[in-house]
Amino acid sequence: MPTNSRRENIFIERFLSAYENYSWADATIDWVDEKIDGAVEAIATRKSDGKTLAVEHTIVEPFLKEKEDFAFFERAFLKIEKDTDLPVPGRWIQVFIPFGALRGYPRQEAQDAIVDGVHEWLRTNRLLLPFDFSEHPASFPISRKKPFKTTIYTRVTNLPGAGRVHVRRQQMDNNLGDVVEKALKKKPPKLVQTRVDKRILILERQHMNLLATQMLGELNKRKVKFPELASIDEIWILETMFYEREGYLRFELFDDHGSLAASLDFKGDELLDTVANRIMVPGPAANRK
Repeated sequence: MPTNSRRENIFIERFLSAYENYSWADATIDWVDEKIDGAVEAIATRKSDGKTLAVEHTIVEPFLKEKEDFAFFERAFLKIEKDTDLPVPGRWIQVFIPFGALRGYPRQEAQDAIVDGVHEWLRTNRLLLPFDFSEHPASFPISRKKPFKTTIYTRVTNLPGAGRVHVRRQQMDNNLGDVVEKALKKKPPKLVQTRVDKRILILERQHMNLLATQMLGELNKRKVKFPELASIDEIWILETMFYEREGYLRFELFDDHGSLAASLDFKGDELLDTVANRIMVPGPAANRK
């Protein structure tokens, strides 16, 4: 049966409102899959020249044992975000803790020591963190016999305003390839069979994997198995981890070398900033501040 209107309609509308320097902002959007079973989600027609663009969206599902691990994680690490002294103006600092970090330490005292160690590490290093992705070996004392050793992954991006700090989990499970392959089984064929001038695939991450390039790497490994990928013009990564609670959306496009080529950051329906040709430009919402 054709689908009803869904939340991804909002995502696609936001994306088109700023895509290619706002040139698709006035496009007429035909929500094809709401009318035709098995069709592509949306076809946009640009009023200025009649060019057409097809968009297909899919969610990359959470990793294995996600719910069980989140129960550990939520009780512990999310309280770090409540420290109002951590944010750095103009920066969005994302800190990623390896999946299952607390599993080997069932005692509450050990878990508290690990969380306190991460909290103190962030308080000490937040002003020194480089932009983009980086990784940092860390060791925290949890007992006299052995320290807790881990790697803390961070990503720092521009964010107009007072700044934000988010602490999340880094996927360490080995099923990422299977998750990506599942996402590719239905979506690319829908795009390829649609006759338009341009085709875009949007992969949504509700549970953020630190390195989007890892996900794209798994996708590249499957180009032979999924030849339809060659006919897709662009593959964007959409982060919605903070959408339900805070209204944030981030669209990212990476080049063949894994470097960020373009991005669009929204809060609600307002564009915060955009990166095009690797140059960051504040959006209208930021310019009003």
